[in-house]
Amino acid sequence: MMKKLTIDKYIFYYEKTMIYFYDKRYNNILFLKRINDDREKMNKYDGAQLMIDFVDEKIIFHPIWNIKIEVIDDNVYKLRLG
Repeated sequence: MMKKLTIDKYIFYYEKTMIYFYDKRYNNILFLKRINDDREKMNKYDGAQLMIDFVDEKIIFHPIWNIKIEVIDDNVYKLRLG
């Protein structure tokens, strides 16, 4: 089961072992890998996996570590840890 994030006209499906931070001021998203599960009260992180910049009506992917980006449809993406 994947989680879903919608920002503006973009939809991102991402693994449940990932978490994101959206910085509206800089208009970008950072995806991190979690190393614990949903039962724990505090998240523990492994590291940054992907940064996405929203620039001039398009997006720019900046893979940081071992991630696969699959285009599902116009403005719809699936993000998988590789």
